[in-house]
Formats: sequence, C-alpha cells, structure tokens
Amino acid sequence: MSDTFIEPSCAPSSKLTVESDELRFIQRVARLLLHYNMRTSSLRERLEEVGRALWLPLQVQVGYRTVTVYTPDGVHVHAQAPEFRINIGVSAEVNRTIDKVCAGKLALPEAIKILDEVENTTGRHDRWTLALMFGLAAGALAWLQSADWGAMVVISLSSALGMLARQYLHKYHPVLFAMPFVAALIGSVMGGLVIRLGWTSTPGICLIVPALMLVPGPHLINGLYDMLENNMQTGIPRLGLSAGILVAAAMGIFLGGWLTLGMTTVPPWTGSAQPIPLWGDVLLAGVASCGFGAFYNAPWRVLWTSIACGMVGHGIRYLCLINGMQLEIATLFACVAIGFMAIRWVGSMRIPFAAVAFAGAVPMMPGVLMFRSIGGAMEIAFAGAEASLTLVAGTLANIFKAGFVVGSMGMGLLAGAWMGALVFRMLVKVRT
Repeated sequence: MSDTFIEPSCAPSSKLTVESDELRFIQRVARLLLHYNMRTSSLRERLEEVGRALWLPLQVQVGYRTVTVYTPDGVHVHAQAPEFRINIGVSAEVNRTIDKVCAGKLALPEAIKILDEVENTTGRHDRWTLALMFGLAAGALAWLQSADWGAMVVISLSSALGMLARQYLHKYHPVLFAMPFVAALIGSVMGGLVIRLGWTSTPGICLIVPALMLVPGPHLINGLYDMLENNMQTGIPRLGLSAGILVAAAMGIFLGGWLTLGMTTVPPWTGSAQPIPLWGDVLLAGVASCGFGAFYNAPWRVLWTSIACGMVGHGIRYLCLINGMQLEIATLFACVAIGFMAIRWVGSMRIPFAAVAFAGAVPMMPGVLMFRSIGGAMEIAFAGAEASLTLVAGTLANIFKAGFVVGSMGMGLLAGAWMGALVFRMLVKVRT
C-alpha cells in the first residue's frame, strides 16, 4: 500500500500544508473508503462532504485503486489501495468517525488516531465460526439449486475448507487470482471424488456450487454501477477484475474435474424433481445471505439486515418466476425491493450500502450461467472449427443471459436505493 502527500512547489505560501490535520484526515478517509470498495460516485460524494465540513471545497479524482483530492490552495493528497476488500465492520467504523467529525463531535487528531488503528481494532468473526456459517450458506445455496444430500454435504465442507484456505493464503500475499483458483480446486476435487464414489446424483451441482461462493458479486455490481453512472475509468477495470476472478475459479473447477474424473467440462446440470416451496426458498436464502454477510465481516448487530434483504428479495423473485416472469425481470423486481430496504438501514445504522444490498443480492448472482459460459467457451476452444452450432449458440445464450441478469441486479439495486432515499426524505419532511 502506498500513501503519499504531494505539495507542488508553486504553492509555498499555502495556508494548508501537507502536515495539517485537515489533509491528514482527508488522506486517511480517502484511502480507507477506497480500499474497502466504496463505489466511485459515493466515494466522491463522501469526500466532498468531508471537505464542506472542514470548509474546504475539494475536487476529487478517482481512478482504479487510486484517489487524489485537490484543495483550493493548490495542495493535493494521494492514496492508493493494493486491492479492493469488503469489511463491513471497518467501513461502518470509518463512516461513524466521519459523521462525528462532520458534526463537530470529534477533534481531528483523535479522529486520525482512530482511522490509523481501525483495521486492527475492528472486531472480526472467529475463524471457525465463520467457516461453519460459510459452509451452511454454501449448503443452502446448493439446496436452492436442487442438489441432493450427498452433494450438499460435500459442498458445505469444501466451501468451508476453501474459505479457510483463502484466509491462510492471504497472509502470504500471493497473486490475487491464486486464492479463488485454490478454493475452487478444493471444491472440485472433493466433488469429483464424491461423484466417482457414486454418492450423488447431481454431479454438475456438486462441482459448480462451491465456486458459486467465489463469484465476486460486490466487484461486479460496483463495476456495473460505475458504468451506469458514466465512471468508465473505474467501471471497466472493476469488471475486468471480476472476470479474472471468475476465470481463475473456472480453471480450478476444470483442473479438479480433470484430476478426479478425467473431464474438462462440467457434467450435465441435473437436480431433484421436487420444487422447493416458498417458505423453504425464503429460509434458505436467509441462510445464504447470513453466510455472505458474515464473510464480509458484518457485526452481529447488523447481520440481520442482510438476512432480511436476502429473504425478501428471494421471496419476490420466487413469486415472479412461478407466475411466468423471465429470470431477468424477476431479478430486477427482487433487487428493487432489496435496494429500497437497504438504503433505509444505511442511513440509520451508518453501515455501507454493500453491507445489506450485496449480501442480500449475492445469492441471486447468476454464477451457474457464468461458469456454464466459461465451460462452453473451453469446449469451443478444444473443438476448434469442429464445434457444433448447438454448442456455440448455447454458450452465447448463457453469456448474454448472465450479463442481462447481472445488469438487472445492478439497475434494480440502484433504482430501489434511489426510490427509497426519495420516499424516506419525504417522510422526514412530513414528520417535521
């Protein structure tokens, strides 16, 4: 991580210096909000809010993993993040500190000290508790995909082990894409062994669902948000990062399948014939959202918000689908509801929008379609000119459908948040 202050030589008489508390505070806020994956427009608005509170009209320039803040005196501060991370606990504490400073309830030196230590002082879920919750979330997601009991058991276990492996590898700062590759490899090797032993009748689900837990939902949705808000300089790299993570996970799936089954493609996607009732779908979605919220380090006091959003959103999508709506439209309506609910808690609990919306919506990410698309692309590459028209058409259909579903999620969350903010502002005005 590289954080530097830069003062141009043309401003020797500036009232502000690089050692002033105002600029030190702004630099730390910029770095933490960027590092913990706040989308571009929200990051810019938050820094401008800090500037107004400090009587500094700031200009903010956001790039991919970099942010530069300019003051009227010609001084600017620069921050750079080595990667994008999701830690709801850290984000919430940073936002609370900013609020106190803007309200005049916290002195800048004390606020700077809090921000310098926030990454170490913020509580984290116990590793084994988190592994258990993440494994249960994977099992719930497998059940939603109509897996049998053999597949659900191995998916839960392999997802928990994959999460522990990622945490262990992160200590050694490996290549970014090594962690999803290793986690997916663990899942596919364990799934392949279960398939060879004949313990499951849903082999496709058994191999792919552990990798669904690796789908970079926050990166995908933030990248889409940036694109929709015309922040192409950050939106395109975020989507590229997401694509890299997906490809790394897919390579883990196919390598594990080749080692255990001698296959370079995913087996047919078969599930149980009995549909899941509405109450079951809602409960399983709540379990899955709980696991994702815990993985993003949501404190216990706010974890229920992610669960509520996941249950309501999945329930709405379920009702839409059984009434004949297309997946894209059903997902759009579900995410509008999630965005509407999430924006309410963002204001009252001072937690980031991602804390609620991402954890609630991530179980609806079209991971199956994404990995089918990558698998189809590999089959086309192996077949070359001999690839059948059916394979090519099916792969393109999966690619487009996955893209439209992700687009529906992003637009739904954004529209729901906008409508929610408007409604809640009107209610406040009525009450006052």
